[in-house]
Amino acid sequence: MAPASLPPRGPGATGGGSDRMATMATPDGSTHTSRRKALVADVLLFSVAVFWGSNFVFIKDAVERTTELAAGSIVAGTLLYLVLRYVVATGVFAVAQPRSWLGSSRGDWARGGLLGAFYLTALILQTVGLQRTSPGVSGFITGMSVAMVPFLYWFVARRSPGHWQIIGAVIATVGLGALSLQGDFSIRWGDAITLLGTLFYALHIMTTGFFAPKVRPTTLAFTQMAVSTLALVVVTPFVVQITFDLPWQVWAVVVWTALSGTIYAFFIQSWAQRYTTSTHAAILLGFESVFAAIAGIIAGMDSVTWRLLVGGSMMLAGVFIVELLPGSKAIVEEIEAEEGSAGTAGPSGAP
Repeated sequence: MAPASLPPRGPGATGGGSDRMATMATPDGSTHTSRRKALVADVLLFSVAVFWGSNFVFIKDAVERTTELAAGSIVAGTLLYLVLRYVVATGVFAVAQPRSWLGSSRGDWARGGLLGAFYLTALILQTVGLQRTSPGVSGFITGMSVAMVPFLYWFVARRSPGHWQIIGAVIATVGLGALSLQGDFSIRWGDAITLLGTLFYALHIMTTGFFAPKVRPTTLAFTQMAVSTLALVVVTPFVVQITFDLPWQVWAVVVWTALSGTIYAFFIQSWAQRYTTSTHAAILLGFESVFAAIAGIIAGMDSVTWRLLVGGSMMLAGVFIVELLPGSKAIVEEIEAEEGSAGTAGPSGAP
C-alpha cells in the first residue's frame, strides 16, 4: 500500500484533455508549474530509455568477455561485470553527492534497500538472459513491464487503473512485440529468465512511484546503489574470483554503464517519478526496446524489417493515449496532492 502520509499514486482518476487544458488556465499558475514539471520528468525518463536501450549491445559484448574469463559460466561472468559496475557507480556517486548519504535515515535505507533488491535482481536476470537472446527480443520482454505495472498497482493499492491507461499500456506492449519479437514466439530459457527479470523491473518502477515523494532523489538513488553493491561484493566471491585484470573493452563498458545506466538512471527515475504516475513512467521507459533494436541493427545483431516502423508507431500511440485521453488528468491532480503532502513528510521528504 502507499505510505500513509501520501495519497495513493496511480492512474485511477479520469477526465478529458479539454478539462486538463482548462485547469492549466488557473490564475495562480500552480497547475501550469506542475504540468511543466511533468513534461520535464517525461523527457528525462525518455532519455533513460535511450541509454538503457543502447547499452544492450555493449553489455552483451562485455559479459561475453567476462564469461570467457569465468570458465564459460554466464552467471559468473554476469556477476563479475555487475560487481565492477556497481563499485564504480557507487564510489563516484558517493564522492560527487556526499549529501546523498550523510544524514540519511533508517527509513531512507529501508526504502532504498527494497528498491535496490528489486532492481539488482531484475538486472542480473536480464543480463544472464541477454546472453541467450538478441537485443531486440530482450528489449521486448523487458518492455513487458509496461503491461505489468498497472496490474501490479491494482493488486497492491486496491485501486483499479483507468481504462485508457490500460488500453495505452496494451497498445504500447503490442508495439514492442511487433518491433522486437523474432521467429516463432517460442520461449527459450534465456527469454524465460528475462521475463522473470521484467517482473522485478515492474515492481521497481511501481515501488519507486510510492517512495519517490518521501525521499530526496539523490538519497534514494545512492541507497539503492549502495545496498546493491554490498550484496554483489558479498555474493560474487562465492561464484567467481573478482579480478581487475580485464580487457580495456570491458572496463570501457563498466565505466560507461555505471555512469549512464546506473548513476544517471537511478537519479532521474527517483526525481522524475515524483511528477508522473508509475504506469506513465513504465511506458516511457519501455522505449528502451526501440533503442535496443536500433543498437542491435547497428551492431548486426538485429535486422531492419517492417516491425521497426509499425512497432515504433504503436508505442507512440500508446504513450499519446495515456497522455491525452481520459486518465491523464490524474497526473496533474496527483502531483498537486503529492507536492502538498511531501512538504509535511518530515526530514526524509523531498524539499
